[in-house]
Amino acid sequence: MNPRFTYADALTGSRLVMLPYLLYALITPLPGLAVATLTAMIATDLVDGKIARRMGQSREFGEAFDSTVDFLIIYSMFTTLFAIGMLAWWKWVVIVLPAVLMAVTQILHMLKARDVASAPALAGKVVGQIQFVYLPFLLARTFWLKAGWAQTADDVVFGVLALAIAVNTLDYARTLTRLLGR
Repeated sequence: MNPRFTYADALTGSRLVMLPYLLYALITPLPGLAVATLTAMIATDLVDGKIARRMGQSREFGEAFDSTVDFLIIYSMFTTLFAIGMLAWWKWVVIVLPAVLMAVTQILHMLKARDVASAPALAGKVVGQIQFVYLPFLLARTFWLKAGWAQTADDVVFGVLALAIAVNTLDYARTLTRLLGR
């Protein structure tokens, strides 16, 4: 394993530095800061892997670091949106409880494999992509979209997210069962 910190790792790490500003902007509320910070976070997430590949710096650590940072950002945002009343408790439970299973599975996988590679999950990327669509929408609903159609759109996007989470949860449950059986 190559322990060097790369340019891509620095971009990934910058999202952790930005996270407190995003959460502060949601709680305060400061819509401009929240949008700017989330936009910068999404932009760095879109380019860090491309930079690593282009510069020949792709490695398992970078992938695991990126996934871990994304996990922290996503679930911090969902928890903050729940805490400020923009996400219903039952939606938060549907989103966060499977994440606990996912985290436990990833930790067990890394302990058993003695490696930083993540346990594979077929629907994991899809869930992450839907979450990165849903979170900016929730941000817009928090500050600007108050019309009835916005709640309907929220319910539809959440339904798609919940379905993807269910598929992903089943996949992780199988992986966890396999890990515990070893």
